Amino acid sequence: MESKEPLVSIALCTYNGALYINEQLNSILSQTYQNLEIIIVDDCSTDRTFQMLEEFQKKDSRIQLFKNDKNLGFNLNFNKALSLTNGAYIAISDQDDIWDKEKIAFMLAHIHNDLLFYHDSVFIDENGRSTGKKMSDLHRFVKGNCEDFLLYHNCISGHAFIFDKKLLNSCLPFPTEMYYDWWMAYTAACLGKINFTKRIFVQHRRHSQSSTSKEDAQTKRNKNLKNLIVFRDNPLTSKKTKKLISDLILGYEDLRTKKFSFKLFSLLLSNTNKLFYTRRRSFFSTIKFIIKECSKNS
Repeated sequence: MESKEPLVSIALCTYNGALYINEQLNSILSQTYQNLEIIIVDDCSTDRTFQMLEEFQKKDSRIQLFKNDKNLGFNLNFNKALSLTNGAYIAISDQDDIWDKEKIAFMLAHIHNDLLFYHDSVFIDENGRSTGKKMSDLHRFVKGNCEDFLLYHNCISGHAFIFDKKLLNSCLPFPTEMYYDWWMAYTAACLGKINFTKRIFVQHRRHSQSSTSKEDAQTKRNKNLKNLIVFRDNPLTSKKTKKLISDLILGYEDLRTKKFSFKLFSLLLSNTNKLFYTRRRSFFSTIKFIIKECSKNS
């Protein structure tokens, strides 16, 4: 008998994940919500990941397994995984996390008319030990028409959300120089169709070797400027936000000929409560960041 519950697709991209893939897949297959398809695309792993996935596939027909002919890299591999999904709703899975068994059931029951719904996560280390930190310790969460709040920082990680497949109609193609989850969250925010729960449904693994290297202020500033241009060009960006972004871009352009952009400084300072709301840091740290952002030689 065909299930009346909506099909939920879980998109999982793998690459050399043999160390943790068993624990993650077991947590996915143990979900209380059963009408799932698990789309796994392996990006030419050189360890035992694919062989382990084949063993899982033999035991559970909900798993659809694919292997790339050549390494695509995460962004292209993720696009491929999404293109293979058939569910009305889609959840993203990292290869080394651990899911609560109620994650999909709860998220699906609470997404209602929103296009994207996300939750809090707790961090664990390589050995599965809790670090004592949650995602919400680092970020404040936002909902509804909150596009301005996502211009500089993203508080919505892909591993933590489920989305209505209709959202893809407004998100594709993904920008090549931006994280997919940030772009999807921003697009849903432009539509006012985003919400969250404070419940924790994922143990999110953080690796010491995967921590991002420190970038100089100029590199960070260039990335911020590129992101603003991408957001400005999103067809769903409101006129008010587009005006703010355009003014910010003009402020950055001052730095071509000036050592300090007072225009940018004024804009960032007057919009601090929105632009820097999601990142939990002191007012002093925020001001320090703004000064660096507006200084050519910082």
